[in-house]
Amino acid sequence: MQITCENCFTVYDLSPEKSGMAGCPYCEHINKPKKGAASVQLGSAISKGLGVDPSKTMLNYIEGESKGEGSAVHKLIEGKVPALPAEKSWILTILEGDDKGKRFLLSKPVIRVGRKEVELVLRDPEVSRQQCVIQIYGEMAIIRDLKSANGTVVNGFVVKEDVLKDRDQIRVGNTVFQISLQPKK
Repeated sequence: MQITCENCFTVYDLSPEKSGMAGCPYCEHINKPKKGAASVQLGSAISKGLGVDPSKTMLNYIEGESKGEGSAVHKLIEGKVPALPAEKSWILTILEGDDKGKRFLLSKPVIRVGRKEVELVLRDPEVSRQQCVIQIYGEMAIIRDLKSANGTVVNGFVVKEDVLKDRDQIRVGNTVFQISLQPKK
C-alpha cells in the first residue's frame, strides 16, 4: 500500500502487516492509512449542495488504488529515500514576487513551500498555506502540488508532480522562482 507521509510528504510503500507500526523511512512519523477518504469528501460535498459534479472532479485516491503508483515520477523514485547531493547544492532564486531577489539553499531533502507551517515561507497572498513540496533525491528533484488553490506551474505547465531540472522555473501564486543545481564551494 502506498502512503504519503503527513509530516514530510515522502511517498513510500507500507505492507499491510506493518500498518500502524512502521513509520516514514525519512522522518519516522507514524502515518495511518486513510481508507475511502476521497469518496467521503466527495459525498459530503454533494450532500451539502456545493455543486460538485462527480464527473468533473480530480480526486485521485480511491480505496485500493492510487493514481501515482503507475506514474513516471513514481517509477523514478520508487525505493529511493530523499537525500541531498554530496558535491552539489540545490538553490531556489525568487525571480518575481514580494521576495524577488532572495536565494534559498535547500538544506533538507524535503522542503514544503507555502505561506504557513512550511520550511520555505513566501509572503505572497496568492500562495496556499501549503502549496507544494520539493523532494531531493541527490541530483534529481521532484515537485508535487499539495492540492493548492491556484496550482503549481513548472515552465508554463500546471503540474500535480514533475521532475525538476536545473534552471526550471516554478510559479506559485504571483511568485516565480528558479531552481538550480550548483557545485558546492
